[in-house]
Amino acid sequence: RPGFTLIELSMAMVIGMIVVFAAISMFQTIQRADIIADVRAEEISQLRRTQAVVSRAMGSLLVMSRDEQTQATQARERRDTAEGQLLAGEEIGGSQGGDGEGISGSDFLDALDEIAESYRARLVLEPDPRFEGITMVRQVRIGETALGQPEATVPQRMEVALSAPCVIPSFEDVRRRYRIAQLGLETIDVGSAIDEVGAVRGAFVFRDERRVNDLGLRLFSFWWHPVAGDSIDAMVFEDAGLDPAMIDGAVQLMDEVVWGRWRFYKEGEWREEFQVLGELDLAAYGELELTTSQNHTVSWLFELAWTVGVDPDEESDASDEGESEGEGAGDESGQGEDSETDGGRTREGRGARQGITS
Repeated sequence: RPGFTLIELSMAMVIGMIVVFAAISMFQTIQRADIIADVRAEEISQLRRTQAVVSRAMGSLLVMSRDEQTQATQARERRDTAEGQLLAGEEIGGSQGGDGEGISGSDFLDALDEIAESYRARLVLEPDPRFEGITMVRQVRIGETALGQPEATVPQRMEVALSAPCVIPSFEDVRRRYRIAQLGLETIDVGSAIDEVGAVRGAFVFRDERRVNDLGLRLFSFWWHPVAGDSIDAMVFEDAGLDPAMIDGAVQLMDEVVWGRWRFYKEGEWREEFQVLGELDLAAYGELELTTSQNHTVSWLFELAWTVGVDPDEESDASDEGESEGEGAGDESGQGEDSETDGGRTREGRGARQGITS
């Protein structure tokens, strides 16, 4: 009976294999594109949440009044002067006890130091001491190819006192705490809580994830976590170098960041180390720049808004709750927007200006 020749069968097998391999390749390409799209969509969602959180934080700073700031500055100057006199072997003036008995220079210096430290900075931006010798690196790339020279920066830590919480935990944060409990571990309570007028103290930090992306760049996550209200407790926890993921109340904002930088614009220059006690120290603008593992780069410019009030670690006087006044950085012409509150007045900036590039 007539049938297919060996050549015809071979050609049919080859054509079939070509079609199968093309279908498999197309399926894998579509699957890879779906995964990349999901990852990018998740990054966009995290970036939007991070922008909202930082915008709320920069719009609810809690600072000292001008009189209190003047007292804090004088206390610190007295401490520095006394420390210089002690190191020079000079007699420290005024080192007398309340009953007229003399006290040692070191005791007097300790007393001055305690007074000066009681005026705790309301915003502190500094290199994170937990990352000594570690840098964050980003590099321009097209596809899987890196271009140009890599740009490096030092991981930073920014601690702030806020008049109201800026973030609430997400489902992922709840699930993380559940997994920690399943492992038989406990989250660490740093002792910070929202006080009776809603003020809170916390910090924005980076966490080393101890892995790299496809370009070999080190990956970090970005977190907000509470900070102990008592300054001594805060120093102890900071020196311990706690893992942000283990702090009770910590919230993860970004899970894969290769580069991040905070800056504040003050007196005609950008500063990557900054400190605020009161109104007189505030900058015109703040900026947060992030680059994700998927090569998303964002740069957010924030105008600052603040309220004058008591530090969250101090006892609040109920009679003073409505007496605080605040000022915020204005728009480009230096003017802000007034908003009336019950018994007080705050000045508000105009939010965040953003730019996102891929």
